[in-house]
Amino acid sequence: MSHVPEHTDDRTNLEYDIDMIIESETAPALEDTVPTPDMIRMGKDGQYYFFYTLEADQVDGLEEDVTVYYLSESNYKLNVDPGSAEEIANTAISFGSIEEVQSNLAGLNPIDVLISSIKKEADLNPYLVTQEDSGEFAVLGLFLESIFEGTTLTYEDYAYVSPTIAELNADQLSYFRAVALGSDREANATLRRLQDRTKIEVAGLISKYGQYDIPQDLINKLYDMRLKGVLSKDDLSEQFRLILFPELPGFRNDEIQEFIKDKQLEMPESLAFIQRAKDQAEAKLGMDLASLFKEEDYNFFSNVLATTNGQALLDSKLQEVWDENVSDKYKGRDYNTSIIGVRTMSNKYGNLDEAGRDKDLVYNLFQMDDPSEQRKAIISHFLEVGDDGALTKMAQGLKGQGLGQIYLSPTITGQG
Repeated sequence: MSHVPEHTDDRTNLEYDIDMIIESETAPALEDTVPTPDMIRMGKDGQYYFFYTLEADQVDGLEEDVTVYYLSESNYKLNVDPGSAEEIANTAISFGSIEEVQSNLAGLNPIDVLISSIKKEADLNPYLVTQEDSGEFAVLGLFLESIFEGTTLTYEDYAYVSPTIAELNADQLSYFRAVALGSDREANATLRRLQDRTKIEVAGLISKYGQYDIPQDLINKLYDMRLKGVLSKDDLSEQFRLILFPELPGFRNDEIQEFIKDKQLEMPESLAFIQRAKDQAEAKLGMDLASLFKEEDYNFFSNVLATTNGQALLDSKLQEVWDENVSDKYKGRDYNTSIIGVRTMSNKYGNLDEAGRDKDLVYNLFQMDDPSEQRKAIISHFLEVGDDGALTKMAQGLKGQGLGQIYLSPTITGQG
């Protein structure tokens, strides 16, 4: 029944509606003045029990039917079913008097009318279908009562009836308070901020590990668990790491592992960490020595990097490899720092191509402690390969000694 708010007298809308019904003689039948129940039974106390049942298959996650009931001294000319009211009421949730239900549900079954709202709330509120240790569906019952009667609920209302809600952690409570303000993202700034923060956290982990090929289903699952407070920020980071690096030890969330198994999801390698391991190896050992590692070695190194203090651990392992392949002079250092002196000395006698033609020379020099031996090896190598820079510098040196017209024969240069 709708109000006509344009009346100009002092009557309230309800008084106006009643007067209009009387004047038009269109008063509804008595049975249409209360919400239509699934069943009515007479109780031993002489009252009528109006039962309403939300079936398990109507809402995802609801594992059994939930029945609620209202009481009234009248059956409102509706059929009364045989049988004991108490038999059903003993496992049902009492909502009080039938007259408390919103008038706009009169003549309708509230469950049928409001099922879409119930489903939407179940999608947002992970605690809606939670069964307490006592066996009660306290949160669901309170929610149903609120939408039947058109009342607004607060966290305190839920916490009063549900031990589960009363024991929520800070993240879970933040989400619960947010959804209590409504499911419309645009109208609910609190929920919107919470959703945006969670998206940033998940996106940050994807970027950190360079994992852009992770299955979307899994991203959605992690987002949902973090949003609802099932995972803390630290938990999300740890579970993400363990998902990408299955060889690493650590506590893996059962719900996530079951989800991956059920969906038969396959995790791609963390390419960013593999590349980071390669970069670290090349900086420590140089490209040539680092290239001796196989792809499976770098996969292992990426797992090391994903652990606490992983960079330092990998550096320690690479340092051992470096020290085993260089003379005492270079032990405890790395390629990037050691090459500076080698490069400076070599360029005095030729043009050093450290990553190409002369890479073997470089590693030979790293195995020498005596600078004079290094110098001989450099000159000999440059002459052997016919380095233009070495020949030019040799000619310039001889010219400086007054031998500018000397001919550098193949016997001298080693170039036939």
